[in-house]
Amino acid sequence: MRVHQIVPRLDAGDAVSNQALAIHRLVAEWGFESRIYANGMDEFGKRHASYDHAYREFMRERDDLLIYHYSIYCGNYEYYLRSASRKVLVYHNITPPEFYERFYPEAANLCRLGRELLPRLAGCDLALGDSDFNRRELVAMGFPEERTGVLPMRPPVEKLERAEEDAALARWLGDGKTNLLHVGRAVPNKRLEDVIKLFCCYHRGVNARSRLVLAGPLPINTYYSALLSLARRMGVEDRVFFLGKVSDGALKACYRRSHYYISMSEHEGFCVPLLEAFHFGLPVIAYAAGAVPETMGGAGILVHDKEYPLLAELLDRLERDALLRERILAAQRDRLEHFGADRFERALRAALGDKLGLEAAEDGVRSCFLQAAGSEPPAKVR
Repeated sequence: MRVHQIVPRLDAGDAVSNQALAIHRLVAEWGFESRIYANGMDEFGKRHASYDHAYREFMRERDDLLIYHYSIYCGNYEYYLRSASRKVLVYHNITPPEFYERFYPEAANLCRLGRELLPRLAGCDLALGDSDFNRRELVAMGFPEERTGVLPMRPPVEKLERAEEDAALARWLGDGKTNLLHVGRAVPNKRLEDVIKLFCCYHRGVNARSRLVLAGPLPINTYYSALLSLARRMGVEDRVFFLGKVSDGALKACYRRSHYYISMSEHEGFCVPLLEAFHFGLPVIAYAAGAVPETMGGAGILVHDKEYPLLAELLDRLERDALLRERILAAQRDRLEHFGADRFERALRAALGDKLGLEAAEDGVRSCFLQAAGSEPPAKVR
């Protein structure tokens, strides 16, 4: 029996790619032939995947298992629809198109097509969201609820720990200034303009020895230009640094040498950087939108109003109140344990075990999957 995975792209550092690779490694450890296919890939991806047209030779294999990762409209959905294999859909969410309309109409159209296509993908054996937020969206789109579940993302913290820290970046970030960090693509739903506004209040009203570090790809030129213009108008253009896509070593330096992690995103299907920040001991302040409250699970600081002066004062209090800071960090460490390698393996085995003919797992495995699928109430937000 073979297990095939199809993704839109397989790229270094990409969250969907990391999830596909985590599944690939476990399935191979369980003794199955495992393959990944992508419509596009970088040099890293070429070491791990084939182009998606290579899947054609296996489309008639009824005993194989096909896992389709859906995160953006991509023509390889046709392979999923036409495949005779048993099918599992993993839904990573698609950003609502209205976030892109102003800056990137082409991306808005792809998001619109992707959301319109989703109901046609419901004819699968199992549909998994990587958060219950995503699972509920599947149900709203017509997927039978009894054939849905949750397979949380696996944050690649071990991979980051193994990376050699970028020494030059570490020296620059370690110059004594307070570093506020955000990690992720520069796209409109991330609301990086709101991160800049918060930083401006903090830099001007609380701590002039501070900088904002934004690490992640810069794919949308018009949005990026608008962010640069905003930083200039607010007088902090020399304190806001867009690093673009960075290596694992540079990302490790960003996490290790920063002091706070900020997310003002208004749409997230999971948000892996929150957990990476938990791992590296950064107090997290995040806006409560999409799957963010679920991912944080009561840890960190979840905010419902973007009152930037108040949030700036909160950062100042975290700097001065060591007890409060440690309470927050302790809760974040506890939350991170819910996303460990052993729990991910148990959840994956619970989801795919019957389809792969694996032996029935212990009772805790099935309950782990049911809990991830939302059968128990989420943790209260502190």
